[in-house]
Amino acid sequence: MLVPTKSIYLPIFVGRQTIYDAGLNVWGYELLFRSGGQEQFAQFKNAEQATAAVIIEGFSIATASLPRGRKIFINYPQELLLKEAPVALPRDDCVIEVLETIDPCPELMNSLRNLKEFGYIIALDDYVGQPEYAPLLELADIIKVEILGRSWKEIIKISQMLRQYNCLLLAEKIENKDSFDLAISLGFSFFQGFYFSRPEILSGRSIPTATVNRLRLIHEMSGHDFEMGRVAKIISQDTGMSFRLLKQINSVSYSFRHKVRSIAQAVTLMGTRALKQWVMLAMLADIDSTGRAQELLFRCVHRARFLEMLALEIKDGRYDPDSLFLLGLFSNLDAMLNLPMEEITKHLPLEKDLNAALLGEKNNLRQWIELSAAVENGDWNSLDSLLHLLHLDEQNTAVKHIQAADWAVRMLDIPDAGEPRKS
Repeated sequence: MLVPTKSIYLPIFVGRQTIYDAGLNVWGYELLFRSGGQEQFAQFKNAEQATAAVIIEGFSIATASLPRGRKIFINYPQELLLKEAPVALPRDDCVIEVLETIDPCPELMNSLRNLKEFGYIIALDDYVGQPEYAPLLELADIIKVEILGRSWKEIIKISQMLRQYNCLLLAEKIENKDSFDLAISLGFSFFQGFYFSRPEILSGRSIPTATVNRLRLIHEMSGHDFEMGRVAKIISQDTGMSFRLLKQINSVSYSFRHKVRSIAQAVTLMGTRALKQWVMLAMLADIDSTGRAQELLFRCVHRARFLEMLALEIKDGRYDPDSLFLLGLFSNLDAMLNLPMEEITKHLPLEKDLNAALLGEKNNLRQWIELSAAVENGDWNSLDSLLHLLHLDEQNTAVKHIQAADWAVRMLDIPDAGEPRKS
């Protein structure tokens, strides 16, 4: 039996939105924090102290499940910027994101200059040409330009105007390939938006046979009556997978007195459920090794474990943990494979409700995907509604979400990031 190393988890929801460079390599993340259950911060005398506590604790939790070397964007309210609160977090990793709601008064500008002198990167959020932001343009290292809802003429005009400043441009709210291509042509360095988690449908493209076979095998292994001997045989016939399994089970995440040196021993120690899940993830990870695909894979694996953990706590049998695990695991396959979900699911003998949920139909399983997406995107209003609908405890759900992220990192063996590349 596997014995995970002990960790301390706090009831804080952490959403993360990926930031890519022009080569679609993951450059950084914008983190969104919310405490699960506000009563834990009742001892603070004001909202700023509570917000600071959530940011500091949330940063610690989030970065434990992120590769080192990524830049981390964090939104601070004006009151905390005036108090120079960001100095509590490491300057090499953190980007201070100045929201469009702030007042660029002399006091705030002085605080931001001090933070920049301390070595922090300053990013200006949601810039669409507001004249009152002129003082911030001189100071900012990165300017985030909102693309959604702007005409191409407006975007071109804004980007041309910003060329006079010594800053990098980040295009946010990229919704489609045309917007991405436009931003690339205008010299933007970084990109953020829903386009990167949606499929780019290519006319006439079909799912490769090798991928179909791998997905079918993943589905077969998700069943309750899967033969352990068959799993062991799959692994032993694949040198790379054998090496990865031994590396995984001998990692610091598990407490074994002696090194595990054979596949047979590893299979026995891991147990049926954990082994099946690990093989499913390993095969899915091999489908596409690009930075964007691996980021989507992390999201799928994180969702899979998160939903499985919640299902295990629901004692009335309404939700099968294996089904929810598979639901999360397959929930972003369309974006990973750049194919419509209809094309993917027709090759998989899924249960009717599971198939419908993956296709976006509203049913009792689809709401679990929506729950995960609400946390990831910081959509706290939708999260509240879904927690109520599913009768889930907020604090417990927040803890499970963090635990699932930690599990996903260990299962995928995510390496540290190299030096981020700029376009």
